[in-house]
Amino acid sequence: MTARRWRRRPLMLRTRFSIAVAAAVAVATLAITAVTFVVVRGDLEGQLRNALVTQATDVQQLARRYHGHIPTGWVPRSDQFGSAVPYMQIVTDHGAVWAPAGDGSLLAATPGAVQVAAGKSGSYYADAKVAGVRVTTLTTQLAPGLALQLVAPLASVDADVADVGATMALLSVLGIALAALAGRAVARAGLAPVARLAAAAEQVTATGYPDTQVEVGRPDELGRLATSFNTMLSALQRSLAAQRQLVSDASHELRTPLTSMRINVELLASSPGMSVEERQEVLDRVVAQGAELSQLVTSITELARGEPAVTECEVVPLHEVVATELAAACRDWPETAFPVDLEPWITAGSTERIGHAVRNLLDNAAKYSPPGAVVEVRLADGELTIRDHGTGIEPTDLPHIFDRFYRAPSARGVPGSGLGLAIVRQVADSHGGSVRAESVPGGGTLMRLRLPAGYSSP
Repeated sequence: MTARRWRRRPLMLRTRFSIAVAAAVAVATLAITAVTFVVVRGDLEGQLRNALVTQATDVQQLARRYHGHIPTGWVPRSDQFGSAVPYMQIVTDHGAVWAPAGDGSLLAATPGAVQVAAGKSGSYYADAKVAGVRVTTLTTQLAPGLALQLVAPLASVDADVADVGATMALLSVLGIALAALAGRAVARAGLAPVARLAAAAEQVTATGYPDTQVEVGRPDELGRLATSFNTMLSALQRSLAAQRQLVSDASHELRTPLTSMRINVELLASSPGMSVEERQEVLDRVVAQGAELSQLVTSITELARGEPAVTECEVVPLHEVVATELAAACRDWPETAFPVDLEPWITAGSTERIGHAVRNLLDNAAKYSPPGAVVEVRLADGELTIRDHGTGIEPTDLPHIFDRFYRAPSARGVPGSGLGLAIVRQVADSHGGSVRAESVPGGGTLMRLRLPAGYSSP
């Protein structure tokens, strides 16, 4: 038979808070009770000893009438032990005990009492047990050779202390219970935002849609936590919306080259009698469409990565990256001239991604320039400027050219997917930089890519 496993349920934060408050109050109450107990006992015993001193003074006044010649066996009249009046007896310096008339000595003569009677030591108090009863004793000198002992039971003191202890215990229990209830109420009110956060997180987990918000309404740490949580949910919602938009746009953009490629392939399959020249033309179109589709998939993949700001960086000599990408652009665009003016600039980040952004800017400038035109490239003070001499960008299109899949009406006749500049902006943002486009008077477009210095420039 398989043993049943017992799993301890974790305590809720509210319960732990209530227990902590109750424990703190319990410790404080126990400390107060202990101090009160000691103080009350000491005060009551002090009152009892003061009463013994007062009684001893009265007996000493009675003994003065004998002018130092107290008769043998003389003891002032006192009640039986246990009454309201303290019991008294006299001890001589020879160790004899004079007890009240009709009563035997309650206490035996001790060496300490004999020393007091002989005048060799002073008065003292002592606690003892007599007939099973706790008592306190005052021993003081009555006359030369005689010591007076006064005995009072501590039963009343013990009873009063017990009453005080019981009262304090009851109050402690009530205080701890009230503290636990108050702590639970405070925890429920104080941790309500945390409960709302947990409920919102559970709802997002269950539905997968971060379209909820948590009420803030307070300026403390919990309010800051709720604000941060709402900000995170908003960012997550924007991210999901961007992903959905990317999927929608990508499916739309991929449909056209895939459809065209399918038509050409079907044409090849259904026309076995096609001439060699026609077949080669269709094959060239299929190859071109495959290359376009490959470039489109690469661009979509780059954007879909959605990388945040670069945290683990490498040293990137931007001037060398631009020179490398320029050499590749010159090979791909042999009819375009690229006059260059590069100043050294060191930034930090990903060399591969920065190079990809630079190459997109160079390709974009060459693509929209007429054959034999010039594309001017300049790097100064961390800003890369690339100016073409094409038709330029309409003012209404400038705010949108860095959006995904956006293509201006004037550019729709030129091959492309509308993702190159979107990738440039993503790379610039992730490296703490910026990119913007300007229309140049006289025709053409000027692109400005700025990247911050990562280390001291040479």
